[in-house]
Amino acid sequence: MAKKAVKNCQVLVAESKYQGKYIAFSPSEGKKVIASGRNAGTVIEKARKKGVDTPAIVFVPEADVTCTY
Repeated sequence: MAKKAVKNCQVLVAESKYQGKYIAFSPSEGKKVIASGRNAGTVIEKARKKGVDTPAIVFVPEADVTCTY
């Protein structure tokens, strides 16, 4: 299957070290990753220990994998 170019696409996280993991952001700090891991619950706990009560959590798929929510 041919890949299509996506116009006006913004990448939230470009580092390959986060592929296949959940990452947490502080809503007030923008795109700065404050916690990461393979388990969403653990990532939330890590973020809360850093003082972020309600972190934004997203899953970063492996390379060349498309996830639709």
